[in-house]
Amino acid sequence: MFTDELEAILPEIRAYARMLCSNRDMADDIVQNACLKAWKARTSFDPKRGAFRAWMFTITRNEFLQLVRKQRPVDCYDPADFEYRLVQECQLESRSACSDAIQALFKLSAEQRDVFILVLAAGYSYEEAATICNCSVGTIKSRINRARSKLSELLTTSEKDDPHSAAQSIEFHGLDDIFGRVDALVKDAA
Repeated sequence: MFTDELEAILPEIRAYARMLCSNRDMADDIVQNACLKAWKARTSFDPKRGAFRAWMFTITRNEFLQLVRKQRPVDCYDPADFEYRLVQECQLESRSACSDAIQALFKLSAEQRDVFILVLAAGYSYEEAATICNCSVGTIKSRINRARSKLSELLTTSEKDDPHSAAQSIEFHGLDDIFGRVDALVKDAA
């Protein structure tokens, strides 16, 4: 049933939206709009053409891109965001271990970050990511390769600049560990 599938995938969509925009309220708006659009278009979904999960991620990604296009000229921060970050209690060990990697992730271009999250964090195949991003598999592979190189460069540079981050990076055993920690943080925040 459509509602059951939608409810089952909701945590993944919410985590994906939060990774795309790094703003909890904006991510919730994106997910809400994506769910409304999916509900309105539920009769047009054809399981023979693709998986429900990929269809929902495509709608969510398009909602994010539409929101970015609308807000492009405005570059300001909501004071409530800063208050939330300053007041919120955090577990320093887990948050500090991920902070360099997450900051580096958001230094990637939007296209590279989007594909990186889809393939390496969400576990989509290159073909599924190409369908979601509406581009070729070769473009996906190229963006992943460039994203990996850029992340490696950024994380190596941060280790040289900050000797304390080098000690933290010893704890990482690759990108799977980083995103495992990110998933844990998203679950804790929810």
